[in-house]
Amino acid sequence: SFQHFFGSHELCKYKICSCHAVGVHGSCPIELNPLSVVVRYGDAVSVNCSTSETMFDGMGWEVTEGGISPKKVNHLTWSVKNLKNWDISPQCFLNPSPETFPEQVSISSSSGLMREEEEYNFTCHIQHVAPVQNLTVRWYKEDTLIRTDTFNNTSKKPVDQSSVYSFTAKRQDNGVTLRCEAHMDLGPEGPQFDLSSQAYNITVHCKYLEDAEVEVGSNVSLKCSSMSNPRPQYIWNYYRTDNVMEENEDGVSRLLIINATAYNSGSYTCRTFNEIGEVSKTARVTVKSKVNIAFDTSCTDIQLVQRITPIDLIFPLVPPRGSHLCL
Repeated sequence: SFQHFFGSHELCKYKICSCHAVGVHGSCPIELNPLSVVVRYGDAVSVNCSTSETMFDGMGWEVTEGGISPKKVNHLTWSVKNLKNWDISPQCFLNPSPETFPEQVSISSSSGLMREEEEYNFTCHIQHVAPVQNLTVRWYKEDTLIRTDTFNNTSKKPVDQSSVYSFTAKRQDNGVTLRCEAHMDLGPEGPQFDLSSQAYNITVHCKYLEDAEVEVGSNVSLKCSSMSNPRPQYIWNYYRTDNVMEENEDGVSRLLIINATAYNSGSYTCRTFNEIGEVSKTARVTVKSKVNIAFDTSCTDIQLVQRITPIDLIFPLVPPRGSHLCL
């Protein structure tokens, strides 16, 4: 502080300290208005302290005269009605919020049995963590980062947080591991924290040839695949018709029946082989008719157009004019 004399009036100039916010993010989140004051001995003085920071538990003034204990406010004014202390050094400060690091991170699946091409949800459970807005959840397949989750929850109280990852099972995913990791970032001045779940081993049950029963006019797809090395080749055995096509792509063979007819009913055998060996699988396709055929057994009127002649009499099944005949 500096002492000045102006005529017979003693003036004191005070420079107010604004950076006393240990543990709060950023350089100095506190603003003072005014930054310095000039006060005549015995006069009143006031300085406003404010912040836009949200991650703190209280704001206060540390000073030998007119000090204020921490309060949960964003602005706080220090004032003295009759200032006579020349050696005063007021400081505005913030108390940082207490961080709670996760106690445990675990992973679970919506289904223990996974089938190829079907979608499942994995959930990462983070227990007892605060503040959540400083939490980042990272998902890894093996050691590859596949997803990152952040949160907007501004609560300072420890909570149980979760992150959900939607996963479509592929045959190449069989045997890989999935895990999630909780990361707490408390800024350049704060500590860093990482905690990972145990690895979840994925088992994918692949689709195989299955019997099919369809209606006439339907489209049928039969899929044949094999997990083998070297990559296998495929041969289909079935009754050949013009409406059946074969497609081979990415190690998988598909047989497509377009607008199925009764001629497509029968057995379809897929044989897959490579240099090591071969294996086959057979499925049966049954094509059903959409139309149920019924016979009308009611009597139908038959009108004879000629008169009965004697020769007609030798055919007793021919009725006379105006009679009825059941078909």
